[in-house]
Amino acid sequence: METFIKELKTSVPRVDALDKITGKTKYLNDIDFGNEVLYAKIVHSTKARAKILKINIPELPEGYFTVDYKDVPGKNAATMIISDWKPFAEDTVRYIGETILLIVGPDKNIVYDIAEKVKIEYQDLEPVLNIEDSKKLLGGAIYGDNNIFISFNAGYGDVDEAFKKAKTIIEETYYTPYQEHLYMEVNGAVGVWENGKVSIYSSTQCPYYVQKAASPVLGVEDVRVVAPPIGGGFGGKEHYPDILASVVAVAAHKAKKTVKLILDRQFDMAYSVKRQPAQIKTKIALDENNNITALDVVSDMDAGAYESSSRVIMQRCTYTAANVYHFPNVRVVGTLYATNNVPSCAFRGFGGPQAIFAIERTMDNIAKKINVDPIELKKKYFVKQNDPTITGGIFHDNIILPKMLDLALKESDYERKSKEYKNSMYKGIGISCFLHGCAFTGSGERDIIKAKLKLKKKGNKVTILTSNTEIGQGLHTTFRKIASYNLNIPLEDIDIAEYDTDIVPNTGPTVASRSVMIVGYLIQEASKKLKERWNESDEIEITEDYKHPTHLVDWDTNTLRGDAYPSYGLGINVVEVEIDKYTLEVKIVGVWAVFDCGYPIDEKIVEGQIKGGVAQALGWGALEKIVNKDGKFLQVKMSDYMIPTSLDLPEIKTYIMCEPYQYGPLGAKGIGEITFDGAASAYASAMENALKHHFTSIPILPENIAEVL
Repeated sequence: METFIKELKTSVPRVDALDKITGKTKYLNDIDFGNEVLYAKIVHSTKARAKILKINIPELPEGYFTVDYKDVPGKNAATMIISDWKPFAEDTVRYIGETILLIVGPDKNIVYDIAEKVKIEYQDLEPVLNIEDSKKLLGGAIYGDNNIFISFNAGYGDVDEAFKKAKTIIEETYYTPYQEHLYMEVNGAVGVWENGKVSIYSSTQCPYYVQKAASPVLGVEDVRVVAPPIGGGFGGKEHYPDILASVVAVAAHKAKKTVKLILDRQFDMAYSVKRQPAQIKTKIALDENNNITALDVVSDMDAGAYESSSRVIMQRCTYTAANVYHFPNVRVVGTLYATNNVPSCAFRGFGGPQAIFAIERTMDNIAKKINVDPIELKKKYFVKQNDPTITGGIFHDNIILPKMLDLALKESDYERKSKEYKNSMYKGIGISCFLHGCAFTGSGERDIIKAKLKLKKKGNKVTILTSNTEIGQGLHTTFRKIASYNLNIPLEDIDIAEYDTDIVPNTGPTVASRSVMIVGYLIQEASKKLKERWNESDEIEITEDYKHPTHLVDWDTNTLRGDAYPSYGLGINVVEVEIDKYTLEVKIVGVWAVFDCGYPIDEKIVEGQIKGGVAQALGWGALEKIVNKDGKFLQVKMSDYMIPTSLDLPEIKTYIMCEPYQYGPLGAKGIGEITFDGAASAYASAMENALKHHFTSIPILPENIAEVL
């Protein structure tokens, strides 16, 4: 039966659902690369910071060999935002898990056995394992002369003068932890030797990122990169695949054969990238009438041993510091520190959750100190259309936060429950209000990404050529729907080309809640042009280039001032908890999630994004503990790293509101990231309400409750 899209938001069956649930989808490890595949195993550093004195390699059977930095045909540095991360360690190691060499050969079991027998002699150096030690330059600088990768500033007004005049000053430091992505498909890469050169198959969110990173390593202009179906990412497959792809490409170049590197789950959990831990100090000035006159924020993040994408995550954390509030004076300083921990990278929310946790906890703390309802305090400072942003831009959108708040309060029965729980223990309800800037910060889309999309018509069939990948978020369905709706042809007549850099143009990475808003808009506009030319020929190709809305994003790249984002998604989350007074087990009994994501391209897909993101954020706030001991994570198995299951959560009640963005398809804005941003702070607020204690860090575990009681 042909499916015609009459209204975009109406849900249709996901086009990839049947193949995935029946096991027909072939992920990277399922692909048959022929009979002569070689297997690779990483030999990694067991020291957080050390000089390599000697590498002792056992006698290798015929057909087995090592690959290290001396085999790199180009430059031993993967190009990400900067080129600091070496695919292979050379004379020193900077974190536990850093790749020193590969063992490669035809039998996987023998390869693994040889790798276990490699012994490395080190000269220990004093490691830097937290932000405070990084500031002290413990053992000497790791990066530059001060261990600072980058620092950002934002704000307006005269903060110092406001604090001089303040009647009351409230100060607190908030801490947010690491988080493991725990995608279904582990990381991996395959280097294929064909036609006298290397091609890379990678489980990556961003094929062109892998190309940019690995090409200089191979010493070529543009290596071919293919991304097969991807089993989840959440940001964990944004830049870490660059490193794996680079090392396996060097191995394939050396062997002149296909080399396959698939991580096992324990290695992936132990040494792949994580969410950056942060410590954020907030300082609030109040006048004699308890009006907030100034906000001063110092945000510090642990990037780990290499920068990866942490620079732009720190930038977003800095620019999100005031959240949905307009205060008379604001100053924010965000600093990204190098340590000898496993490098961190992108994770859903991309710096927003850390900042939002700190400011939402701050607003709750102020309300408690001055004895006012936190809802009334937050409403008083909600931003409005045309208010200034802390980067010197303005909020161009109509801000519908008051409407969203009214709906959240009504649906959750918040006010009644809040009053009821105020004078009792073990039950609580909390709320968070938040925003997320859509797409890349500032002029990144115009100056860095420069997205280009193609549509190809052959007969009555249309193919979308894009580098934006399907990682479980429903992109194959939403992209087809946008084209089908605008072309007025059946959904079944639209296909999406394989993610192959030799075939598809660079529409940018699958990150930053940009896929539907930015690339979906390109599909919409290209479809309109194709429709006008439909009868010209059997074969037509339409190319659509990104056009920057300069009237919405006036950004100075030198001063980093102006409109940081063209549009903002908005969210209100309410969480209700009950605590067993004997076991201290926390039961989340209610979750209400209201979001403005502009026009929802497919309501069921948007609802799925909301439920998944909120559940993931509640895991971060309530369950997911990672202990980093001497630079090594202790939770490296699915049996000892707790994530929420369906038994841990009630039905997450979702509400979609629509304030359209003019340059999104039919007004769509981003939804993937913002769904994570607020639930952890709402959970902490509920726990505070239940236990009458101001929590400043997450996760809040039974042992933390025991300490409070």
